[in-house]
Amino acid sequence: MPELPIAANGTLLAFAEAGMLRLIDFHLARRLAQLTGEADPDVMLACALAVRELRLGSVCVDLSSAAERLQPEADLDDGAADAVPVALPWPATDAWLARVAASPAVATDASAEAPFRLDGTLLYLDRYWRQERSLADLLRARSAVTVDPVPVDFPVDDVLDEQQRDAVTAALGHLTTVITGGPGTGKTTIVARILEALGPVTPRVALCAPTGKAAARLLQEVGGATGHTWGGTLHKLLGLRPRSSHSEYGPENPLPYDVVVVDETSMVSLELMATLLAALSDRTRLILLGDPHQLRSVEAGAVLADIESADDLVTAPGGSLARLLHNYRSNSEINELADAILRGDAAAARAAVEGADSIEMIAFAGDVDPASLHTVRGDALATATAVRGHAVEADGLAANEALDRHRVLCGHREGPFGVTHWARSLRTWLASELDGYGYDGRHYAGQPLLIQRNSDLFSNGDTAVVVRRADDELVAVVDRPEGALWVAPALLDDATDLHAMTIHKSQGSQFDTVSIVLPPPGSPLLTRELLYTAVTRARQQVRLYGSWEAFAEAVGTPARRASGLAGA
Repeated sequence: MPELPIAANGTLLAFAEAGMLRLIDFHLARRLAQLTGEADPDVMLACALAVRELRLGSVCVDLSSAAERLQPEADLDDGAADAVPVALPWPATDAWLARVAASPAVATDASAEAPFRLDGTLLYLDRYWRQERSLADLLRARSAVTVDPVPVDFPVDDVLDEQQRDAVTAALGHLTTVITGGPGTGKTTIVARILEALGPVTPRVALCAPTGKAAARLLQEVGGATGHTWGGTLHKLLGLRPRSSHSEYGPENPLPYDVVVVDETSMVSLELMATLLAALSDRTRLILLGDPHQLRSVEAGAVLADIESADDLVTAPGGSLARLLHNYRSNSEINELADAILRGDAAAARAAVEGADSIEMIAFAGDVDPASLHTVRGDALATATAVRGHAVEADGLAANEALDRHRVLCGHREGPFGVTHWARSLRTWLASELDGYGYDGRHYAGQPLLIQRNSDLFSNGDTAVVVRRADDELVAVVDRPEGALWVAPALLDDATDLHAMTIHKSQGSQFDTVSIVLPPPGSPLLTRELLYTAVTRARQQVRLYGSWEAFAEAVGTPARRASGLAGA
């Protein structure tokens, strides 16, 4: 049972007991309401739900559909079945909206100031409403600015397909270009072509992404296309200070670049994107790359998906939206499954699995040891054997390449469907099969590691393998896009064994084979975006561990993120 706020009673207590509100939701909403003299419990409920939804990734809460759409949170991220639903005292919608609109804690007029903001039926914390409107205004303003198109010639035997050539042409003729597409559609390939054409007229380029790993990969793949190129995270580009909203660059001090390219834009939050747009001059070309169907930012917002779905945020003459559809990296069976998932067609997705040689469903209900499944054993042992073989020969590059042959991906962190359980099970079994494989917490040759924090040397999400040098010393070889880094394992004291990882952490990576541990039916993580992201990590083979019920639920359940950006 969740921890309950002592001060809650009546309606608020009922929602807290049902797992609809956490302590922070109640106390922040209550404090902000108190500052304005608001004491109506139904208004405080609405404010608390707005705080809750922001914490869960939505920018606002739609009060008109809250009773149907909002679900209690699980106490633990373990895939356990949800508790029996409890009937809650939801206020009548029309009366609720009227009382919220009349509250001194809530602003409804654009010129008014209050902690919360009601826009139609959407309730925001005021700060996020202003960020959303600011971002929409900045995108529309950039769309109104014309630029001289830069000519480009495509050879008759050009490797780019028609969609890719259209995307290049769009970026060369507009101030703002959004290029969407899944993995393997050639987004970074066309960026190199774009920057090559822009080089003579726009030499100063910034290549960035929300994570250090994605930024380093982008810099490695296209960084040599111009004479002066900067690469790094969005936070570093903007000069954002840790735990602060202040940035070095902004409207009064715009970024000193002719072109800014942002990769993995689906992971960029509303706040970060609004800060970036405010820091761009009307002479800086902006190119946003990403897959709007992947998992979104861990912070509030679904900016890329909103931009793609809106019809007036990025438009001619100054803006363009280009879509890349063909995946050249995964095999045709995996592409067919991914397409069916995106359409939300559970029957077609199941048919794609059942008719494929490279995709299979293995029944798993969380009631057996993962290492007892013969397919898991085969994949894990083959990968660990190859990694260890290279590690004992001190070949760190080959060891890291072998590590990408297979990856277990989980939606949950804990419980029978989670990373912790699957990783522990596989490591224990592998220790019984391979001499010298880890079993007591000490480092060992062939140990796969996942780095979990950023530093000057490596990025959160980088992987490494511990190898044994000729002098018998153990060294961790970190696989970085800009080149392998050899460091003492002690420097990776916060890294964890990489026998499984979350689907969130896998974004931007590719593996020959992926084993996807589906969350059980009823899990709030069981969404279309989660399944699509996991499936599209595979180049050659997909193994699904779970049930057809969970599979169909995932295909039919789009992620829920409330936002007003597309209609702003």
